[in-house]
Parts: sequence; C-alpha cells; structure tokens
Amino acid sequence: MEGLALGRQALDIIPFPALLIDKDYQVVFMNKRAEELYTNGGQTCYQISHSFSEPCHLHKDHPCPLKEIIEKGLKECSVIHKHKTEKGEEYHLVKAVYMPEYDLFLELHIPLEEFLSAFDTARLRPELLINSGPLAFFLWEKKEGWPVRDASKSVYDLTGYTVEEFLNGKIDYASLIHPEDLERVSQEVATYTNTSKDFWTHQPYRIITKDGKVKWVLDHTVSLKDNKGNIVGYYGYVIDISEFYEKEGLFRLLAENNPNGVILYDFQEDRIVYANRVFLRMLKYQEEEVIGKSVLAFVYPKDLERAKRLIERVKAGFKKHAEVILKLTTKTRKVKWFKLVGHMVIYKNKEQLLITLVDITMEKKREKRLFYLATTDKLTKLLNRHAGIKMFENLLYQAQRYGVPFSLLILDIDDFKKINDELGHLAGDLALRKVAKAIKKSKRKSDIAIRWGGEEFLILLPHTADPLPIGEKIRKLINAISVNGYGPLSVSVGATTYREGDTIDSMVQRADSALYSAKRKGKNRVEVA
Repeated sequence: MEGLALGRQALDIIPFPALLIDKDYQVVFMNKRAEELYTNGGQTCYQISHSFSEPCHLHKDHPCPLKEIIEKGLKECSVIHKHKTEKGEEYHLVKAVYMPEYDLFLELHIPLEEFLSAFDTARLRPELLINSGPLAFFLWEKKEGWPVRDASKSVYDLTGYTVEEFLNGKIDYASLIHPEDLERVSQEVATYTNTSKDFWTHQPYRIITKDGKVKWVLDHTVSLKDNKGNIVGYYGYVIDISEFYEKEGLFRLLAENNPNGVILYDFQEDRIVYANRVFLRMLKYQEEEVIGKSVLAFVYPKDLERAKRLIERVKAGFKKHAEVILKLTTKTRKVKWFKLVGHMVIYKNKEQLLITLVDITMEKKREKRLFYLATTDKLTKLLNRHAGIKMFENLLYQAQRYGVPFSLLILDIDDFKKINDELGHLAGDLALRKVAKAIKKSKRKSDIAIRWGGEEFLILLPHTADPLPIGEKIRKLINAISVNGYGPLSVSVGATTYREGDTIDSMVQRADSALYSAKRKGKNRVEVA
C-alpha cells in the first residue's frame, strides 16, 4: 500500500476536507482539514459528516454519491450536502471518485454555503455566502467583458479585489484573466453557450491579481437561463490551484480525476514523465509502455512532421497556450483523432509541457459523414453539382495561374425519357446508377466524376490536353450496359479543353455544343469542340 501512503500525504496538502472511504462507508483515512472540521466521532462517513446512524441516502434530500457510483457504474459523482462541523451546519459540494486500484472512494468536501435564487433578469440569482478560503463565487452577466453582478467575500483572498470593486465596474471578470488565456476561455464560453450547456468545467487558466501575481484557477461554471431557456448569465465556483502545478501529489490527484487524457511531457529530454489512466485507456497501453517514451511514438505517421514542428517551437521558447488537432495510433493500431491542448508548467523545478488530450474521433466521423452527405449525389454516389463546381474552380485556377491543362466531358444518356416511359422511373434510376458505376470503373484516379443534373454527367480530366481517348473508353463501357432487358445503353459525349481566358460557363457551353452535335450525328458518339 505504498502508493496509498503517498496519496495520504497528498491529501493532507489539500486545504479542504478529503476522505478515503470503502464500500461499507467505513472511513479509511481523513486528511488534517477533515479531522479539524468534523468533531462528531464515528467510523462511517455519514456518522462523521452528518451524525446519522444510517447511510445518508436513507434520509430525505441526502443523495449519496458513493451509492450512485456503485449502482450506476459511474466513475465520479457530485452532490451538495449539509454537514455538521465545528462551526455548525455548513453546505459542501461533495465530489466522490472511485479508485479501482485501491477499491476505495475519494471524497472531496468543498465548502459552500446556502445559495438563493433571485437574479432580476432571469428570475434567478444564486448567492453563495463564502467568507474566506480557497473557493470564490462569481455571478457574471452575459455581456462583453462578463461584468460581475455578485460575488462572495472570498474573491478578495483569490484576486486582491474587493466585492465592491467588482460590483462598481472597476474591473470585470474578463480583465482578470491572463491575456494569453482569455481567447481560449472566451471560446469555451461561446461553445458551451451556443450548445445551451447547463454547466461545465473550464480547462485550468490563469488570472492576474490586483498586485500583479499570476494564479492558476479551476472554474466550474453554471449557466443561468430565463423562463424561455435562453442563457442570460453565469455563476461559477473558482478555486486557486496554483499549488497543484507545483506539488506532485496534488497534480496527480487532479490529473487522475480529469475526464480527458493528460500527459506530462519533458520536451527537453523528449520523454513522457506522467500519463493519467484516461490517456492509457484511450490508447490501450499500460503505464510502463508509455513512461519514458517520446510523445512522437504515438503520433500517426502522416501527422509526425506537424507534431515535430510544434515541439521545436516549444524548445525554441514558445511559452503560450498551444492547441493542435492530431491523429494518434492506439496499441491495437486503431487511429483516433485528438485535440491536444498544451500548457507550460513547472514540475519538479523544471519547465515541462502539460498536454490535455480530448478524444474528438466521433466528432471527426460526424464531420466526415456530413461532408459526404453535403457533397455526394444520393442516387449515383458521384459528386453533386455544388461540390463539382468547387473542383472545377480549383482546376480553372491552376490552369490560369500555372498553365496546367485540363479537359472536361459532358455525357448525356441517349433516349433516357424512353426508359422512364416504357420501364418506369425505378428502371431509370437503375440506368443512372449503372452509368455512374461504369464512369467510376473507366475513369482515372485523378479524374473527377460529377452528376451534373438529370441524366447528364460531367467528368473533369486534370493534366489532360486530349479528352477524346478517355471519352471513347467511357462511351464503349457504357454501351455494353442493359437495364431490365432494355439496351444496350448509349451516351452522347461532348468534350473540350481549357483555353486561355476560359470560365466555367464558357467551357460548359462549348462542351454542350459538342454534345448536341453528337446527338445530331446519330448519338452514341464523342464530339470535341
């Protein structure tokens, strides 16, 4: 239990009550602050904190976070409890985390006091009457700069500014945030506001106190909504975690409770010195397979150069918050997308890079799916006209700027109306799909096939000055197709090549003229204009 002994030392550093509890609610360990605060005696958590003779969840309005974790299979749970302390009854935010390696629960009791509702614009106004300590309360308006409408007295301990200085507008909350972190925090607020999120925890950021000191804070923000569900303000609990960035025990405690992957990277020696359980689980590795390795060992090969350039910038003295999206490879060779957010921290008296990894694989898959749906013709699975025009514009730009030749083909299925009239629209749809399949099979990898509209297809031919051979190849393959006994199908094809001064309209018009010339000459042929 050597690791547990080290954990106990870390718990004693925490400035608010912390308890280790087993599944029978027996308290295995209390830190010094808990021993000072709870004077009720007893061996179980509910005896110590509530003076109950039975588990707290058996009492009205006392949900048990341990019970929730056990019954629902959660990793963590937070509730608000009223505890009996040396000062009398006090409200605490109780955060419980299950630690499977010890088969114990860690409970953190963050002291809150009763808050009320009465914010005039939203009919809600939470007031948290915290007088002193590590936790400060703010109520912000949803306006530029986040003006402070209310605050606990403990904001003075955190920031050096009094409640009055915030309320009279001498400083707003945005002005308190370190300039290098403000944009990131603003983006997080905007993202969560736009998705109408009820609450969130910001990634740690820095504030600048009245006397110019820099502090790291953890900020849990709750949105305030009016009776129509619109967000009109925010209230938040902000705690000073500056010590956590320097004390190894507390750093690990925070990192292990982070829902995202966390690694500590010694960029000077190119080795990972710490990885939390979430990171290990996401990439399917054991701790001994990660510690001491280069972070580049886990980067997808095609993203290696970008990752190397970022590390070189850090080595060259880049100190600001860094954010990059990269693909990483799991032990099972699966490729996942991550957003990596890096902060420079001091760990064991040495500058190191603290990297938070957010798994965005599902988001990327959704993006890819949405992109496919937005650019692909549903029936033929070729590019749709809108996406095709974008590709056309790119080729036109290359031709105009660099003189790179390209050609295009416009194909129209001959007598398509006859197929619909005699065999029905389902047969017409089948004919379109078969023609599209033949186009895919006969075109080169670099060629771009587009369903231009109705029974008409357009094919872009990059780096091609003579479209006739490719047009003939596609025409012949289509001419071998039949649909429900009707056939063979045929297409008339108009072709043209880029000329100086051309536009999309001029090239399409020329190819169209050639197409109608093919129709007039008997169909099932290629004409070049």
